[in-house]
Amino acid sequence: MSLFSHLTSLKCILSVATLTTATLSSHTIFAQASSSVPIAHAHNDYEHERPLHDALQAGFTSVEADVYLVDNQLLVAHDRRDTTPDRSLESLYLNPLRQHFSNQTDDSTHKTFWLMIDVKSDAIKTHRKIQSVLERYPDLFLKIKNSRSKQVDSKGPLVRVVISGNRAKEDILLTQPRISGIDGRLSDLNSELSSEAMPWISDNWRSHFRWRGQNEFPKEERNKLRKYVKQVHDKGRLLRFWATPDSPALWDELLDLNVDLINADDLRGLQLHLQKRAQQHN
Repeated sequence: MSLFSHLTSLKCILSVATLTTATLSSHTIFAQASSSVPIAHAHNDYEHERPLHDALQAGFTSVEADVYLVDNQLLVAHDRRDTTPDRSLESLYLNPLRQHFSNQTDDSTHKTFWLMIDVKSDAIKTHRKIQSVLERYPDLFLKIKNSRSKQVDSKGPLVRVVISGNRAKEDILLTQPRISGIDGRLSDLNSELSSEAMPWISDNWRSHFRWRGQNEFPKEERNKLRKYVKQVHDKGRLLRFWATPDSPALWDELLDLNVDLINADDLRGLQLHLQKRAQQHN
């Protein structure tokens, strides 16, 4: 097993890092964050009762927000018809993340938190607006100083941004200082971009696998997944699949084969399952 795979496996077994209690106010309700689960990704996080807060409470360190550029605002919703001015990227994620990290007193500020922005509107226009907004939060976001190298600014909270959906790849790479990375696809396995420029490979589970978490995982599909994991890790990237059932059996296969980010809609279910696995390995 490679050192990269070994460290990834340890992340899910140990469930490291305790996030401290965030400040509560009458205007902004912050959840008390529990033991951090670095590999847990909150799919369509904004659809939960308390976007971001429920994920933090479950110990997740990766969240996903679908974004539309509407009247020069970055609004969060699955469908454009559901966008409203009071549900913006800043109000649901950026301002709460700033407050959350400003309240940290332990070493959790040195652990990576991922914000995946799934662009639903015009790729270039939306990315340029995202860039201009993120630049207002220099205390929050990790900047990649050279878009084609691994040089990063490692000071402060390591909040990494990944652009998915309509990805303006060239525009992202040419932007300086670059704050966002590109969410790759399995078709990008041989990309020469650095792991900082393209930190993730994400793809649709149902487009590559027939298994849905019932009965046995077919041997040929397990071998295919193992091959994907090795190819992604050889490039220093993280692997994620969407459209995966919230199935403990499937979660176990992904974890056992060192898939890095476990996609989940059932936040509490994945949290409890990971805690159970950690106890079994103690």
